Amino acid sequence: MNQAKKVLLSGNFALDTIVVREYPEGFEVGRRNKFVEVVVSNTVGNTCGNVSCMLPFLGIKSFPIGHFDLSEQGLKMKDDLQNYGADVRFIENSAQGGTTLLRCTHKRDQATGEHTVSFRATSPGSRFPKRRFLRGRDEAPAFVGRLDFLPDIFFFDAAEAGLRYVAGELRQRGVLVYFEPESAAEQKRFLKAIEVSDIIKFSAEKVSDLSFTERYNDKLFICTLGAEGLMFNLCNQGWQRVTAVSNDNVVDWEGAGDWTTSQFIATLCKHDILSIGKMENNSIRSYLEEACKTASASISYLGSKGMIDAVKAQK
Repeated sequence: MNQAKKVLLSGNFALDTIVVREYPEGFEVGRRNKFVEVVVSNTVGNTCGNVSCMLPFLGIKSFPIGHFDLSEQGLKMKDDLQNYGADVRFIENSAQGGTTLLRCTHKRDQATGEHTVSFRATSPGSRFPKRRFLRGRDEAPAFVGRLDFLPDIFFFDAAEAGLRYVAGELRQRGVLVYFEPESAAEQKRFLKAIEVSDIIKFSAEKVSDLSFTERYNDKLFICTLGAEGLMFNLCNQGWQRVTAVSNDNVVDWEGAGDWTTSQFIATLCKHDILSIGKMENNSIRSYLEEACKTASASISYLGSKGMIDAVKAQK
C-alpha cells in the first residue's frame, strides 16, 4: 500500500470509556438484577478519532486536527492518537479547548435480556459534552493558509462553518473531500457541507429521505443499512446494494461503521482513485465489499479499536 498517501481529518473526538456490566448472581428477565461494571477500555474515539487511528493501521498517514483542553483526559486523547500512529502536529491542548467524554455501557436489556449499549456524554468537570472546532471567520482560513502540504483526502464529520471552509478550499485545490455527518438534524448546515464534499456517507437510521441526493451529479453517496449492509449512488446513476458480510462471533458492533469508512478510504488511496472522475460503479462496489469485510471482522472484538489492540498484542 502506498505509504505516501495522506488524510487530513477534523471533527468529533471523544475519550471513549467502554464498560461491561457483569451479573454475578445471574440474569433474570423482568427483574432488577445486581450487576458489577468493569471498565475494559479507555481510549480516544468518536468517528473522527477512530478513523484517525484506524487509517495508520491500514497503511495510510492520518493528520487529525483537534483542540482539546488541559485535563488529564484531554492530554490522554492526544497521546492515544499518537500511540495509534496518527501524526499529531495539528492537535492542540489549551485552556480554551474542548474535551468530550463518552461512556459506552454494554449490558443486558432488563425487559428482553438482549445485549444493548447505552451512551452518556460529558466533559471533565461538567455533565455536558464540550467540543471545539476551527472557527470559520478566522481560525479555518489561517489554518489553510499555513498548511504546508496538500493531503490526498480531507475527512470531516461535523458540518461546522470552519470545517466547511477547509473542505471547500481544499476541494478547489483538487483534494478529495469525504463528509460523514454525525447527525443530519440541522438540514441547512448538512446541505451546505454536501456542497463542498465529494463523498457523503450517512446512516439510513439518521437520514431516511434520500430525495436530496437527486440534485447532485458529481458526488458519491453511501447509505449504511446496519445488518443489511449498505447502498451507494455514484453521480446519480442509481442506488446499488452491497450485502453485509455475516459474522457468527459478534462481540461489539459500535466501531463497524468507522472501519467501513477507514477501509474504503485506504482502498481508494491504494488504487489512487482520488477524484470522482476516476470512480466507476464496479470498482466502487468492489471497494465497498472489501470495506464490509473489514467491518465484519472488527465486530468480533470489544471496542472500536479492539482489532488493532489484538494485533498489537500478538507482536
